[in-house]
Amino acid sequence: MRLTDLEFIAINSNTDFAGFDCGDTDISNWLKEDAMKHRNQRMANTYLFVTNDQVVAYFCISNDSLNDLGEKRGFTNNIWNRFHRKNLIPNPKRIRNYPAVKIGRIGVNVNYQRTGIAYELMDFIKGFSILNQKAACRLLLLDAYNKERQINFYQRNGFRFVLDADENAQKRLMYYDLERLESFLSH
Repeated sequence: MRLTDLEFIAINSNTDFAGFDCGDTDISNWLKEDAMKHRNQRMANTYLFVTNDQVVAYFCISNDSLNDLGEKRGFTNNIWNRFHRKNLIPNPKRIRNYPAVKIGRIGVNVNYQRTGIAYELMDFIKGFSILNQKAACRLLLLDAYNKERQINFYQRNGFRFVLDADENAQKRLMYYDLERLESFLSH
């Protein structure tokens, strides 16, 4: 099964996701208990891919930005200079606050894991973030569980670490530069 075979919908009060299980209690329970609350408070929008009223995969996104949080949080001038060079941001355009979309949660039903759906989902989110955009957005951000499987998955999808300072933390801040996708699509 491919992502294109599934129905894409925004979460709503009629959605039944009681049977959703991605193998991670926190991610599964967030969909069941918190997704509607976040939508109703305009904190995050959750989107689902479903088949036969079963949630196959979901993601939630919200507005965010990558900010200079100061040297105490690991954001030294060195980090910002490296970030600018790595992402080919010209000197006159360099700032310390970049508009972003935050991927708050992403989950794939255990029955559909290891089928390639997760990779298709990441590609979909990237495209979804730049097509028909209403607000400018340069980056996709996420806080990845600092576990080998999750880190490898995001790195294979083109995400990079923002900092080295969070190397031993429970979660690592990662980004994807949407300009890479824009350049690819324009050629």
